[in-house]
Amino acid sequence: MSPRGSALRATERRYTLAYLAGDVAAAGLAYTWLYSYRKGVVEPARFGLESLVWDDFYPWGLSITAVLWVGTLGVVGLYQSLLRKSRLTELSRLVQTWFFFVLAFFLLFLLDDYVKSYTAYWGTIKRFGGTLLGVSALIRLALGSHIRWRINQGSLHFPTLLIGDRELLEAHEHDIRRHAQSSGEVLAGWMSVHGKQGDTLCCGLPLLGSPKEIASWAHRLGIEDVVVALPQEEHQRLTPLLLDLEELGVRIFMFPDTYGILSGMVQLDEHGVPLMEWHHEPMDAWQRNSKRIADVALAASALVLLTPLMVVVASGVARTKGPVFFRQERLGRQGKTFNILKFRTMRSDAETAGPQLSSEDDPRITKVGRVLRKYRLDEIPQFWNVLVGDMSIVGPRPERAFFAQQIIERAPQYRHIYKVRPGITSWGMVRFGYASTVDEMIRRMEYDLLYIENMSWRNDLKVLLYTVWTVLKGRGK
Repeated sequence: MSPRGSALRATERRYTLAYLAGDVAAAGLAYTWLYSYRKGVVEPARFGLESLVWDDFYPWGLSITAVLWVGTLGVVGLYQSLLRKSRLTELSRLVQTWFFFVLAFFLLFLLDDYVKSYTAYWGTIKRFGGTLLGVSALIRLALGSHIRWRINQGSLHFPTLLIGDRELLEAHEHDIRRHAQSSGEVLAGWMSVHGKQGDTLCCGLPLLGSPKEIASWAHRLGIEDVVVALPQEEHQRLTPLLLDLEELGVRIFMFPDTYGILSGMVQLDEHGVPLMEWHHEPMDAWQRNSKRIADVALAASALVLLTPLMVVVASGVARTKGPVFFRQERLGRQGKTFNILKFRTMRSDAETAGPQLSSEDDPRITKVGRVLRKYRLDEIPQFWNVLVGDMSIVGPRPERAFFAQQIIERAPQYRHIYKVRPGITSWGMVRFGYASTVDEMIRRMEYDLLYIENMSWRNDLKVLLYTVWTVLKGRGK
């Protein structure tokens, strides 16, 4: 990461701490007023007393409320990308989150209050909910306005590159500069998809080279944003370019063609500029975080409930020569390596001649291993990989670097797989099955890419149901 990028990350961390402190304060004030109202009005009216003393539960209740409020905001993504958010959008999401939080808080903690009249419920909700929303909103508006002030003053800005065809970029120069002004972008230069041809200027910016040099220039200039403009006849260049930009982690904007506009993928920014933002994450923060929470809960439950079955399987594997568990390095999210865990189904010397794919009648598979593979029992230990964060329950199957490189050479779009955590089961596994060759891996990849672009709770449930049916029918390899 460049010094410029490190400084921006440090700035964002400081603002994150400020937002957290503000939300903790809001939760503390809301709970304090709620507690005061209950001890001074609600409970005395119920028991016929003037007032009740505050007990030792107050600090516990305040702490629990603050943790729940901050945790809820974190799950829905209100602490992410704080330097780049619209204040109006932020406020809208805060109100939605607040509504469901207050409703859940009331049902869990306030509904069984000792009340003389049901109108007391309205008093508790009004004081707690009103304070929580009012203080949180004011603090967020204040911090958001300070960020916007710094952007307008130029003390906070985001170096930006233009990439594409010169004529198309210059045709959109007005929109590019209007978008840059509203987003705090500082245009640092441009790159031509046709390569470097002299010292040609575009939109008054110097030509830095071709997109093949994007990594070095992005590090050198601390690039945060990239604006892409390619004519329709050159869209074949778009996939490898987007893959390279995704690996750099920059924010990507594109000027769309007519199809992009008609498909509804294009949204106007705050100043009416028609730009399409390429999202690195296929799921929004709420879906992504809730999926992770569900993964942890299900994986922990599976490891506990399936312990007797794992003991039986382990004893069966132990009768064959070799270790019970099989560990192998695989590529996970963002291309990072991890060790996948399985019950061993092959002989210990299965790959002495180098990496090999398994086939239906592979002689290296043990008798016990064939049963485990048929019912996919060998995959059970991977719930541990899910628990520690290497994998998800549903996601593309992880491959070894040896085979992944062969796939990428023939199908570069395979790199999209690294946008998400790999899974124990996948759409490709239930619709295509095991792959015994690189050709089959590429065909299965198409199903996994389709899943990634349509990730949702509904599709995860569909994959799980197909997986259960596959296991019950014994259709594993």
